[in-house]
Amino acid sequence: MNKKRTVIDTNLLLDDPKIIFKLANEYEKIIIPLTVLKELDKHKVNPDLAYSARSAIHELREFKDTFPDKLIFSINEDEVSSNDLKIIETAKERSAVLSTKDISMSLISEAKGVECQLYGVVREGLSDPYHKATIVDIPDRFKYLQVYKDIEYYSVIDILKSICDKAPDMNTWFFVFINNGEQDVFLYANNPITYELIRIDNIPNYRYIKTDASTLEAKDWYQICAIYGLKEAPNILLTGKWGSGKTLLATACALYQTRKKTFITRPPVGINRHYDVGALPGTKEDKMSDWFAGFVSALYYLYSNTRDQHDGNGSTFDIVKDEIFHRKFETVLINSIQGMSLLDGDILMVDELQLLDIDYLSMILSRSSTGSKMILMGDLSQSYNVVRPSESGLLKLLRALPNKAMCHVNLKECYRGQLVELADQLQDKTF
Repeated sequence: MNKKRTVIDTNLLLDDPKIIFKLANEYEKIIIPLTVLKELDKHKVNPDLAYSARSAIHELREFKDTFPDKLIFSINEDEVSSNDLKIIETAKERSAVLSTKDISMSLISEAKGVECQLYGVVREGLSDPYHKATIVDIPDRFKYLQVYKDIEYYSVIDILKSICDKAPDMNTWFFVFINNGEQDVFLYANNPITYELIRIDNIPNYRYIKTDASTLEAKDWYQICAIYGLKEAPNILLTGKWGSGKTLLATACALYQTRKKTFITRPPVGINRHYDVGALPGTKEDKMSDWFAGFVSALYYLYSNTRDQHDGNGSTFDIVKDEIFHRKFETVLINSIQGMSLLDGDILMVDELQLLDIDYLSMILSRSSTGSKMILMGDLSQSYNVVRPSESGLLKLLRALPNKAMCHVNLKECYRGQLVELADQLQDKTF
């Protein structure tokens, strides 16, 4: 038996889409017959197997990009459709590159000597709001001056364009980490509306959010960026891994900025339909209460845990969940948001943005008006293949940014318990 090579069956990929990464630790070469790819493609429209099939195809594509020398595709031309062959022959006759997202098609074309460009989840060209610069000759200028504006602003922007790792655009929201050549690093933020560059790491207003309940302090420099964007930008997108503080910072800022109720919504979509419990009884608030657990948890953090308080009559109540949540927030069903228009002073927070498709996100963005504010939160890594990359609203928004109308902040640190390390380990495809 040749232990250096293995052929993976369709059923194994459907059962465990990440099996190919695990087998890569045991075998030098992994062989995937074209038949397997065709079967996976067929199962994409099977209601019972669609999620597993799409997940398997996604993992095959990622494995091919990560370990191209380990993967071998076995192609039998009898299995190739005549339409595929006609397309490949057209590319060959015209000396053209074949562009496709079909793995099977790309392999066949390469076997026939036709250059192919395979398009999958392309995460290049996404918004990155951070710039880095080292300034040795003029450290005092950046060290002591708080705000650059007017004529001095434009001269400083020109300096940053020449020394930053990538050229900043003064018409967009961005942040610059400036190293003075010693031990100190200074954090500046660009405001494209007022055309000001301001140092924010040493300003208390951007290190804290004060609410009627408590004062929330930024835990790292990325959270300082988030507080600045939440307070100064007309709209903001917060991205970042689980436990990075997206919902907590957004909730605290909403309490700080408005006396009105803050509108909140999110897609009521689970990550796997096999765990759906069906229609829930009760009012709109009753049906949506579990979906807004993140906001309730943020309120517990800000107001302290108020569960199981006694009312003096032998009953218990929860002032955060039963009173404060309903006083501070108004839930909006995402399916009925189309008729909504945000007015001056209104805030709309949208959580789990990665589960929205392009059309829905576009419709939500169109609800804004002058003086209103949108706070969007999401994490591409938590899409769980619920929304296809080609349909992902968050993915396309990150490609469209930066934009003067929206500040983007990507939070990079996690502040949950040690079990998060296990959660990250479970996401390791080679484990």
